Amino acid sequence: MAEGINVLPVSGKRERRAFVTFPWKVYQGDRNWIPPLISDRLAYLDPAKGPFYRQADIALFMARRGGEPVGTIAGFVDRVSIQHTGTPEGGFGFFEVVNEPDVSTRLLDTCRDWLLSRGMTSFSGPTSFGEFDNPGVLIGGADCPPAMLEGHTPSYYRDLLERYGMEKYHDFYAWRASFEQVRKEMENPASEVLRVAEAARKVNKVTIRGVSMKNWLNEVATIRRLFNDTMSQVPGTAPMSEVEFQNLADQMKPFIDPDLALIAEMEGKAVAYCVLIPDTNQVLARLNGRLLPFNWLKMKRFIREINVVSFKLMGVLKEYQRRGIDAILYVEALQKAMRNGYKWLDGSLTSELNPSINLIAKSRGAELYKHYRLYRMAL
Repeated sequence: MAEGINVLPVSGKRERRAFVTFPWKVYQGDRNWIPPLISDRLAYLDPAKGPFYRQADIALFMARRGGEPVGTIAGFVDRVSIQHTGTPEGGFGFFEVVNEPDVSTRLLDTCRDWLLSRGMTSFSGPTSFGEFDNPGVLIGGADCPPAMLEGHTPSYYRDLLERYGMEKYHDFYAWRASFEQVRKEMENPASEVLRVAEAARKVNKVTIRGVSMKNWLNEVATIRRLFNDTMSQVPGTAPMSEVEFQNLADQMKPFIDPDLALIAEMEGKAVAYCVLIPDTNQVLARLNGRLLPFNWLKMKRFIREINVVSFKLMGVLKEYQRRGIDAILYVEALQKAMRNGYKWLDGSLTSELNPSINLIAKSRGAELYKHYRLYRMAL
């Protein structure tokens, strides 16, 4: 009953821990849910440590009934994004709730009121703050675990949001292919991508190198510059701040295979990049949210056993596009991934607003195995 539900702001370490650990209740018995590291989540949601707090106003809320947690939500106002787009749109995330419309309505109402008090005219989500961290709710593909930076949600989340009155805003897709499929393409003399890559090598004086782990900060800064430059061509996309990008990169660092993180240079200038990342979720799935007391000792072995590599990042500076540099990076990265023994390639997330990349994935035999949706609502 709605009368017995209290939604209150979350503050202090004890309440933040209850907020972070609540999803274990929602996903109990769900083999395809990947628990996040509790320590990472606590740091991410700590106003003194979380990088997103530097560019956004954030409020965490928890719903309780009789003292027991029954749902969580975060509202946020991303000042950088609003300055970039000129649209006073807020966001919501960390939306986890039991299958009860009364509870979800109270959570969304509370978040909505908080955003209205800050002058927002609409809100969208769910995301874990950033556009690239678990965006949307799962529309299709709940029968297998997600790859890194992909979400996993109960099927009823879609029903709860649409019942509340939220409408589709933006869809994303995850694709996968076995490296047996990739090998056939790489060994096919008639392969279009191989022909383009070979022709591009003859025309362009391009050097492909792996990232230097010893020069990590500078390499991350280079990739961030390339990332923001290429993403600026997508309407409505705000640049990632140095702190936010560095935080994401540092989380990935223990898993990075330098052979698969490539930078293309021409006349000493970095002009393109391609990063394939071993699927961190295969490790997180075995930790149940905790590194201590013994899981950290097993980490290196768990990382060596990863057999999925995720195609997350690729871009070419605008003035160097249409030269085939992307084909060179694509071919070299996949060939190295095959030599390094990976079994599956995940490509995610692709946007419905980029039909060409989805057409390419489909034409090369990749399987669309997950479908996500962001929602939006006027305030």
